[in-house]
Amino acid sequence: MIWRGLLGGLAIALIAADAWLWPVPANFLHYLGWRLTSSVAVEAGNISLHGARIHYVAYGEGKSVLLLHGGLSNRLSWFSQVPWLVESGRKVVLVDTRGHGESTLGHGELNYHQFAKDAIEVLDRLHIPQTDIIGWSDGGITALLLGRDWPQQVGKIVAISANFDPSGLTAEANTDLQAEDAQPAGGVWQWLKGWWSGAGEHYPTLASKIRHLWRTEPRLSRADLQAIRAPVLVMVGERDVITLEHSTQLANGLADGRLVVVAGAGHAAPVTHADEVDWLVAAFLGIDSQGEGS
Repeated sequence: MIWRGLLGGLAIALIAADAWLWPVPANFLHYLGWRLTSSVAVEAGNISLHGARIHYVAYGEGKSVLLLHGGLSNRLSWFSQVPWLVESGRKVVLVDTRGHGESTLGHGELNYHQFAKDAIEVLDRLHIPQTDIIGWSDGGITALLLGRDWPQQVGKIVAISANFDPSGLTAEANTDLQAEDAQPAGGVWQWLKGWWSGAGEHYPTLASKIRHLWRTEPRLSRADLQAIRAPVLVMVGERDVITLEHSTQLANGLADGRLVVVAGAGHAAPVTHADEVDWLVAAFLGIDSQGEGS
């Protein structure tokens, strides 16, 4: 796992050549140092569900927070958040979405309800009756479904760059999806994406399924949003692929939603604007400077 992380950090450093990504390598090196030197409890395992092996890792002890990554990524994308959350006294649970990281794809088309069921099975395996959730992109959508369908197991939700139906994507994002469909297989860029998603040579299959998912789901109605009783922090980047109008509708449609816009950020705010995101998360979850969560 350490070598996987090192290579992942190298891949990120190569991809993140623009100056506005300068904090990324430092944050990743901090994460690696924390992993090498930390003495916190680690629990890792797999569950088998509906044809897939779902991999999870849990760090630390205390009130739990579940981290759900975005599509075509893996649990290591939370490298800026894991150390400080654990050090704050939280038990941090990370799940590789099916088909991503160390989880296998399983059979059939992908859907967010299945992602949510996978997460619930992990929580049950770890004997966690209730958890706060931080979800990014696809993970944010999954978090909303968890809040709707398993309300008794959800505390607070942070939904970063999440949409409640496909209309929330910007026109540019839809154009990029079409370009991805037409892109030939192969090349260094696809190799990097295949490596980072964990799909390897199966990346074209995973990417095709994920793009289909993005075009067709989620389909959360106003009634669905109102059914989510948990407090929800809706976070969106100023230059996100989710429109500000859509994010505003999401926050306003929830029973207890609030919206924050991360200035200058795109769709990868937890990586590119980690300090701002971390501060917002800590304030929302009630984590104070002494490392105590409410």
